Amino acid sequence: MVQHMVKRDFYSLEDKVVPAHQLAASVLDFSRSREVNKHKLLRGTGIFNEDVISDRKLSVYQLLQLISNAQALTPGNDCAFLLGKRLFPGNYGAISNALMHSRDLTDAFRVLHQQLNQICPFLDVKGYATQSHHYLLFTDAIGCKEQFQFIAELYCTALVAGTKLLFGERIPYEFNFPFARPKYIQEYEVHLSHRLRFSQPVMSVSFDNKWLTKTCLHRSDSLKWHALRQCKNSAIPKLGFLAAVRKAIAQQHLGLQAAAEQFLMSPSTFKRKLKQHGYSFQQLQDEVGKQQAIYLLQVQQLSNEESANLMQFNDIPNFRRSVKRWTGLTPSQLRMATHNIVS
Repeated sequence: MVQHMVKRDFYSLEDKVVPAHQLAASVLDFSRSREVNKHKLLRGTGIFNEDVISDRKLSVYQLLQLISNAQALTPGNDCAFLLGKRLFPGNYGAISNALMHSRDLTDAFRVLHQQLNQICPFLDVKGYATQSHHYLLFTDAIGCKEQFQFIAELYCTALVAGTKLLFGERIPYEFNFPFARPKYIQEYEVHLSHRLRFSQPVMSVSFDNKWLTKTCLHRSDSLKWHALRQCKNSAIPKLGFLAAVRKAIAQQHLGLQAAAEQFLMSPSTFKRKLKQHGYSFQQLQDEVGKQQAIYLLQVQQLSNEESANLMQFNDIPNFRRSVKRWTGLTPSQLRMATHNIVS
């Protein structure tokens, strides 16, 4: 019997929660600069030109359709990168002001975490640290499907360009991507970094811990406070549906039946909703297991026995097989590859 039900603090693909004047407006402005036909760009999205100058809200599904159209209609392979450079300060108003006036990188990430669902409703981000590095782990929050790589390129570029604006210099980030090395690698090297790895178990961005205390150029506690007060007036649900399910799995080690009950659905309805978002429950369980194994074995450097116990495995051979299936590496190989996700 499940005792605690999940509060409806998540958004699904079809929920209209994202202000149209934010990302959608940026995509339209960028496409106009590349002479993309506006009517073709909006075709099939259910978005109208007047939406971006109103208080109307869009669904993540609509935004993904718009991004797909922009990608198809824009020549070359630089669309995501150039659009990413436009996002900050962009059309985010008070959120941009709060970030701009942060004290240091740690404070900026705190603000970003609070407002992430507004800036980037597509991705869930978790932060981890070693003695020398800090890294950000990214997962699909809502069901980006074939658009995931474009979304990754877009927001990684926004991170690089945005923090350069905050500090006046480029932070030497290191990137790990779960997809194959693209043919247009020069775009990654120009807009992101030469420190790139592809076909990795997880998507992550890492950097030296010394940058966490780097002071922002326009630091102002009072201006940031006023901006954050304005941000509260436009809050949307905290997590995408997939991110909410992963959180429930990670915190309570739930099976399908118990998870469905938590989300106030029958198992069949729950499975249909997961399928709509491009995942099965088993895939999400495997993703959570993979992330936990990487953190415990690679970052924390715990033993097999300690890691298996924390992940509620009673059988060490089964734990080893699961880690190998999730990551492609044995626990000992994963433990030795200390820099695989932080360099």
